[in-house]
Amino acid sequence: MKQPESSFREEIEPSLLAQGTLLNRMTNRIRQSLELPEILAATVAETRSFLGTDRVKVYRFHPDESGEVIAESIYQQRLPSLLGLNFPADDIPPQAREMFVKARQRVIVDVLSQQVNVSWLNSPDTAEDLAAIGLLQRPVDPCHVEYLTAMGVQSSLVVPILHHQQLWGLLVSHHSEPRVFSATDLQILQMVADQVSIAIAQSNLLTQAREQAAREAIVNQISTLLHAPLSIQAILQIVLQRVIEAVQGSGGRLFLAGTEATAGGHLYAYGTQPQLPDAAQPLDLEASSFWQELMDGQTKPVQPALLLSLLQRSPLTKSAIAASLTPDLMEITEEAQPVVYPAIPHICAIADLYQEPKLAALQTAFATSRIRSILIMPLRYGQQSLGCLSIFRDEVDTEKAWAGHWDSDERQQRPRQSFEVWRELKQAQAQPWLEGETELIRALGTHLSMAVMQNRLYQYEREQRLLVEMRNQELHTARTVAEEASRLKSDFLSSTSHELRTPLASTLNYLKLLKEGFYDNEEELKEYIQVAYQSAENLVDIINDVLDIAKIEAGRMNINLEVVHLPTLLQEEQNLFNLDSRRKGIALIVECEVDNVYADKIKLRQILTNLVSNALKFTSQGEIHIHAVKKTDNSSQSKIGQIVEVSVTDTGIGIDLEKRDLLFEPFVQADGSIKRRYGGTGLGLTISKRLVELMGGRIWIDSAGKDQGTQVSFTLPHMDTLNP
Repeated sequence: MKQPESSFREEIEPSLLAQGTLLNRMTNRIRQSLELPEILAATVAETRSFLGTDRVKVYRFHPDESGEVIAESIYQQRLPSLLGLNFPADDIPPQAREMFVKARQRVIVDVLSQQVNVSWLNSPDTAEDLAAIGLLQRPVDPCHVEYLTAMGVQSSLVVPILHHQQLWGLLVSHHSEPRVFSATDLQILQMVADQVSIAIAQSNLLTQAREQAAREAIVNQISTLLHAPLSIQAILQIVLQRVIEAVQGSGGRLFLAGTEATAGGHLYAYGTQPQLPDAAQPLDLEASSFWQELMDGQTKPVQPALLLSLLQRSPLTKSAIAASLTPDLMEITEEAQPVVYPAIPHICAIADLYQEPKLAALQTAFATSRIRSILIMPLRYGQQSLGCLSIFRDEVDTEKAWAGHWDSDERQQRPRQSFEVWRELKQAQAQPWLEGETELIRALGTHLSMAVMQNRLYQYEREQRLLVEMRNQELHTARTVAEEASRLKSDFLSSTSHELRTPLASTLNYLKLLKEGFYDNEEELKEYIQVAYQSAENLVDIINDVLDIAKIEAGRMNINLEVVHLPTLLQEEQNLFNLDSRRKGIALIVECEVDNVYADKIKLRQILTNLVSNALKFTSQGEIHIHAVKKTDNSSQSKIGQIVEVSVTDTGIGIDLEKRDLLFEPFVQADGSIKRRYGGTGLGLTISKRLVELMGGRIWIDSAGKDQGTQVSFTLPHMDTLNP
């Protein structure tokens, strides 16, 4: 059961034991939690209960030296609440704040007697022994009396709360009636303030640990995401979104500078974006001098203390830090030993872009949006710039509750007459970047740089590997072609030497018989001479074929195009092979539906001779049909229109269609058995194909299969088409 306050005081004041018990109870309650709001709530409740005053509050100073009541305990609403209200810096002048820090000054104001009692902490660092000097009493300033009276306060006690030797706040007691405070009250209240200072330090450590854990959790999540099995484009887009959300940004951009393979760079964007003058040039922002200066600028040297902190907290590895070392960051110590400070990218945090002169040229691009703050993190690996990460934050409207309306005009010296809530609304206020946010972005930027660099190295290694594979494939193909060429050449030399030796040996043998007179009569003599002559002719034909293919391969074969009367030429070919066709019993039929053709007469005769000769060679029965007809060329690549198609069709051994294209290659026949059975160098079709192509035509082979005959056809320009 709670004890009445009057009896409570009667028990504790005379007894030091009771004081210790009370202090322990207050301290235990304060230390029951590490949450600052709970600590302060317990403090004001226990203190008001101890002092028996109407109101105890905790007043916290802001960085701009204004302050806010962040904890309050009121007895039966005897004084109005000030909780959540702000007070301007002028309410507690600089000299008063200085005395709170230096002398740990404690102030007791008695409004009724208009006296103020000031004491200093009993400390060698502050003042002399309190017991020796007692309390300093002096008249209170009339303005202060008026200020407290307007607040409804007749008695006030203020004890400073310090944190890291800085004035953190005040522990204040207000009473609506005159109130006398004893030295024991001051001692206990000072102990409570000291306990609050310790509790604040512990709470701040807890808060910092939580914030650090939260940042590390975000870093771990994004680091895991950077290695997800997705495309690098999808990963970077998701990471950009997560980074922006982590710092409560409204938009952002991730710019990756181009490489040799991706000139110009690549941009990822998310959320609110500036309205650039040329929408077709989205990289204009990163191409501006401000962004370029950040990306190309010097990195920031890291001092040893910060370096140690980075090594302990940052995901940077020692090798990664070593990679960023540059000679220009070396310093010489007093012992003349060089000390190298690693470099980290300089992060640029701009709270209000309209206050940054270097962004004046780009302010119009941001004017169409609510973007007000920018955070830019250059991405680097060693001395190589990879791009930058830019995060935008919108402006906000703020509302602040003040204790009464105050006039910022310094000429207004009168204290406020009312402390009723006065709300100050401000529109379009910039949101400054906090240190924890910049640390988070720096850590994420480091992970992002490493991921981008790893991806570039992977792409480079992949390209090199593909290039090596292509080179190996080309070498394999070249080797196969060379081996095939070597084999064909060996076959050619073998067959050609055989073909050359056969007629040459026959010629020499018959000439030897003629020389030694080994013949019986005139008829046998003529036969020997004819055989020797024919063998010599065959030898010349073979040599001519070889010379022709050599000329064609060397590009030295000349073509003399002229108008050729095709029926006459075909009749000559028929006459040429009549003897052979009758001897083999194979009919040679000529059917010509064309008068003239535009061709080289000698080369055309050579082609026809090759084709008819092959037809006779590979046909043992049936017929050979030579047919010439005029056709229309429907090929889209043709510029001629009318062509002459000449075909030589036989009823011979036929060919395998899978090998028909190979038959036009030099020294190739359908298979080795054909060469052994029928002879020949395998150059006839090759020479014919090259000659037809030189005259602007094409040649092909059709066959229904083995033993079902062969048809070789070729085209030539028609005379009427060339001379319409």
